[in-house]
Amino acid sequence: MALALVLAAAATPILSCPGGTIETKCTAAEVAAKIAITRARVTNIAQRCLYDFGGKCSVEASGRINSSDRGATLLWQKMLLAPRDGPQARMLVLLSQDKAGKTALAGFAESSGSIGAPDLVVDNDKRRLVHVGGTLAGSGGGNADALFVSDTATPQWRRVDLSDWAEQGGKLLPTGYWLRGPAQFAFDEMFASAPVARDGDGNCCPRGGNAFYDLDIQGDRLVLTRLRFQPMQPLGRDVEVTAGTLED
Repeated sequence: MALALVLAAAATPILSCPGGTIETKCTAAEVAAKIAITRARVTNIAQRCLYDFGGKCSVEASGRINSSDRGATLLWQKMLLAPRDGPQARMLVLLSQDKAGKTALAGFAESSGSIGAPDLVVDNDKRRLVHVGGTLAGSGGGNADALFVSDTATPQWRRVDLSDWAEQGGKLLPTGYWLRGPAQFAFDEMFASAPVARDGDGNCCPRGGNAFYDLDIQGDRLVLTRLRFQPMQPLGRDVEVTAGTLED
């Protein structure tokens, strides 16, 4: 149960649906259809929201990523979205642009909490990987990371599913231990680490040690290939002292 709560963002991305209200349900395809990539929007990417949200939208940051292929460029925009009847969220939109200036949607990611700038972590003759770090709102500290991949042979960008590896990793831990999160990803080395809690730990303070994962991308899904676990054992009983009760 704890694993599902902590890492829920990987399996169920938060969607700010067109219409500007939390009462509306939609698909990722419907959101993508409302991301405008006209010449005017792209030219004013630092000032004008790409997403026709329907609620309040403001641009928080934007930028450009140059890859080793000088004919290909990535543009990105981070937006703060505020629906009329619910909590705000953040969205990052990633665009690919060729040498002729033709722009296409590479993908988007959302979070109820924070979301970072995209990072081109792998750029070689086989593939490119862009990692977007993020965390969920609230005290749970869950991940809202996104990973996008483009093969050199077929340069279309695709989003990688980040859900299966976490479920596998939780099942491999010894009885009485569970992943607490958030996980820290290093996709340039295909590696991740996550705090581990023991039965009885509070939500704030995992004391079970750390889990380390080797990862791979198989069929556009992130999978676990190896787990290394370093358990932290308690050295003694907890000590509690009330102020003013100690003698000089």
